[in-house]
Formats: sequence, structure tokens, C-alpha cells
Amino acid sequence: MSLSTLGDAARYALFRRDSGQLKTDLARLTSELSTGQRSDLGRATGGDFSALSDITRRLRLSDSFATGLAQAALTAEARQSALGRVAAEIEGLGPSLLAVSSSGADGELQLRLADAPDRFAAAISSLNTRVAGQGLFSGDRPDQPALRSAEDILDALRPIAAAAPDSASLIADLDAWFHDAGAGYDGFAVTAGAGPTPKVLVDEGQAIDIGVDVRDTAIRTALAGLALAALTAEGAGPAEPAARRALTEAAADRLQSGEAGLIALRAGLGTAEGQLEAARVQNEAMRSAMQIEQGRITSADPYTTATELEELSQRLESLYVVTARLSRLSLSEYL
Repeated sequence: MSLSTLGDAARYALFRRDSGQLKTDLARLTSELSTGQRSDLGRATGGDFSALSDITRRLRLSDSFATGLAQAALTAEARQSALGRVAAEIEGLGPSLLAVSSSGADGELQLRLADAPDRFAAAISSLNTRVAGQGLFSGDRPDQPALRSAEDILDALRPIAAAAPDSASLIADLDAWFHDAGAGYDGFAVTAGAGPTPKVLVDEGQAIDIGVDVRDTAIRTALAGLALAALTAEGAGPAEPAARRALTEAAADRLQSGEAGLIALRAGLGTAEGQLEAARVQNEAMRSAMQIEQGRITSADPYTTATELEELSQRLESLYVVTARLSRLSLSEYL
């Protein structure tokens, strides 16, 4: 016959409570040891989640900035490559045309001009380059090409060349078409958006401009030189040898100016690329720091957890031993 008193019943209730708490702690520590994360963040933060919330917000922003920076770097690299191809079409062409315009025979002059239409078409094609369906030089309308086709532009220029009474008039008219605000280049050739390319947000309150506009003076000048050379190669405009030499010389001057302008334009873009890289490194450093701080709050130390788990297991085992001994008490053993 077992003997149970009120004191024993209370003791059993106490044992059951302690056993339940120990099992709960055991499950918590086992989970923390397996996942490496604290299961009770309220306890870890002392009930103040503001620091952890701020870290989480900044990590999400860092992810967003990292994605934007990667895309911007690819876009800037593609713009740099496209501008390089435009520069390659005019590189050295200006001095070559200038030399032949002053001393070369008519046949040599025509030979040097022969590929100008193809060079003009290649330059326009480069400026209409698209990456992931987005125009590189289309401003705030990346769904649109930056410029009309080379043939459309030359078609618009041929009547101007045909109507020019002399080389000086044609040169002046062509310069006005390419450079005057709202004239043929702006009003007809350019199909890009009227607004600039949006800047790249690299941090809160910090943005980098990597846009290049086809309305830039360097691009206008380079295209004007190529267009004038192409029209001269076709025989458009005044046909007198002296006039053709004057047109060739004017084309050479504009090509040399355009080449210098493109070098400066690409240098500016290169500076922006350097800023993107610096922002990427800074963002990665900030992210690493935030991850370390987040881990300090949320990560469970494996050595400490294992030690606590071992101690808890021993306590639970001791509790079961005591409970088992108490359950075997009887009147005969008591007497």
C-alpha cells in the first residue's frame, strides 16, 4: 500500500512543473544548437527590438543597392564599349582626310571618303545599342532607340546639300542642323526621351549619374563630321573640286573635334564607373558589418549552448531519479 499525503502531492506537482520547464529549455537549447540561432529573441534583445529592426532594414536596403549597382556597372560598361566603337569609326580619320584634302589627287580624295557612309551607319548603330531591351543612350525613354537610322538621317540631309549654293553654305547649314536647339538633329534625328537617364541610387541620399545623352556636343560634332564626309563621298552638294576639298577639310575638322570630345566623354563615364565600384565596396563592407552585428544578437554560441545543454540534461536526469525514488515509497518502507 502506497502512502500519499498532501505534502507529497504538492511535491509531485512541483516535480511536474520543474520537469515541464526543463523539457522546454531542453527543446530550446537543442534547437539553438542545431540551427545556430537563438530561439528567444525577446530574451536576447532584452525586449528591445529597435536595434535588430534597424539592422534588418539596412540589410534589405543593402540588397537593393547591390542589385542596382551590379546592373548599373553592366550598363556603364556597355555604354563605354558603345562609345569606344563610335570613337573607333572616327579615330585617325580626321587627320587622314585633312592631309588628302590639301595635297591629294581627286581620286585619292574619293578613295579616302569612300567608306564614310558605312562609318556613319556604324556610329549610329552603336549609339542605338540595347542591353536587356533598354536603349543605352535613350535618356528617360529606354524603350525607344536613341536615333533614327543612318539612312533616314542622310535622307533628311541630302536635300539640304543639294540646295546649298556653295561649300560654305552647306557647312553652315549642316552645323545648324546638328547643333541648333530644336533643329533637325533634335527635332528629327533624336528619338530618345527628352529627360536625362535616371541616376543610380547607391545609398540613402546618394546617387551617381552614369547617363550619356546623344545630345552631347561631342556626339553631335562627331556625327556631323561623319555625315558631311558621307555626303561628300556620295557627291551631294557642290561638285567643284575646290568645293569638295573644302567640304572634306570641314569634315576633318569636325571629326578631330568630335574625337577629342568623345575622349573627354568616356573619361567622365570612367570616373562614374570608379564611383560605382567604390560604392559597391562600401556597400559590401556595410553589409558585412551589419551581418556581424545581426549575428551577435541572433546567433547562439555553440560552445555555451552545448555546455548549458549538458547541464540541463544532468538536472533533468537527477529530477527523474528523485521522482522515481519518491514513487517507490510505501507504508512498510516508511515504518
